[in-house]
Amino acid sequence: MPILSQPSSAARTSLLYITIGALTDIWSGIWYVFLRQHPPENAELWYFCYGFLLTGLTLVIIGLGIGRIGRSARHAELPPEEVTGAVTSVDQNAAARAPIVAPINPAVPANAAGAVPYANGAVVAPNPSAASGATAPPAPTPPVRPAQRVS
Repeated sequence: MPILSQPSSAARTSLLYITIGALTDIWSGIWYVFLRQHPPENAELWYFCYGFLLTGLTLVIIGLGIGRIGRSARHAELPPEEVTGAVTSVDQNAAARAPIVAPINPAVPANAAGAVPYANGAVVAPNPSAASGATAPPAPTPPVRPAQRVS
């Protein structure tokens, strides 16, 4: 049973950093090979090529670091195993002891107009004998508690 509604987004961020870094390194490597075979007239192109290679490598390293941090964060977000096991056993025990609830009053439909529910669970229709023509038993009265004195 997860406590948080949204999991950590570190996995998605890590994948994004690693992908962008790897693609930057691939295209910078292609550019490096091209510059080695066709030397430029000025050294500024080498500066940018090395810069993109190191930027891609840095992004890959950051992505790997975020992935490791994300796994640690996901573990930290979960409740302790002792609590999880205790809650699960309490839930299972409560479900096993749950009482079976019978219908309140099967003689009176749940949607009967004018039905009056009482605190003890009984539902009484306003005139149950009108439909069948039989004499109805007296309506149950709700339990009354005696007044208590406060001393």
